[in-house]
Amino acid sequence: MTDPSHGFVELADGVWLHTSERGMTTTTVVALDGERCLLVDPAMEPHDLAAVADWLAATDRRVAFGWSTHAHWDHVLWSSRFGRDVPRFATQANVATCSAELPELHGYIDHQCPGHEVELCGLLTPVRAAGLLWPAAWEVAEHRAHAPGHALLWLADRGVLIAGDMVSDIEIPTLDLDQADPLGDYRRALDLIEAYADRAAVFIPGHGRAGDGTELRCRLELDRR
Repeated sequence: MTDPSHGFVELADGVWLHTSERGMTTTTVVALDGERCLLVDPAMEPHDLAAVADWLAATDRRVAFGWSTHAHWDHVLWSSRFGRDVPRFATQANVATCSAELPELHGYIDHQCPGHEVELCGLLTPVRAAGLLWPAAWEVAEHRAHAPGHALLWLADRGVLIAGDMVSDIEIPTLDLDQADPLGDYRRALDLIEAYADRAAVFIPGHGRAGDGTELRCRLELDRR
């Protein structure tokens, strides 16, 4: 029997989550006005992106813009079914990293996960160019842990924190060893996340299970250890 939810669950009002089997990689959809929505980090296998597109079509939703939490291959994927010309926003450092390594990125995606439309992957726009597209209640909090231009997305109007590849229950902290102070960068990022813990009704990691504010504090403590 076909699953009418296409693997999506609603975590908060107008915030839906899809989790792939591979790496428990999360895809988040956030309702905007009318049929418009935000699509965050669609992943991971081509059939996962197809399931996301199927769900969007079945629920009469249209991607207005995307968000990439950081510049790793599984967080910059895209499909023509989401819209070839839909802007995908990210921090300037994320954009610069992907732009500088685009041929290598495309080759890596094709090797790691064949079947993606690699020519559409990693094509990002700085979030400062979003203008009125970007809701005033949403905050981008950039840090240097794990990857250049990694950023939290705080949806204040929903009480939802999208954390990227941090505070996972299935992955240990992965430092960016190309930086001058990778351990310090990671600790400062954990402090940044903690600033949202009291306000977050829900947080979503890039891999693993979502949770509430209490669970977020538990994971922060585990990661600090």
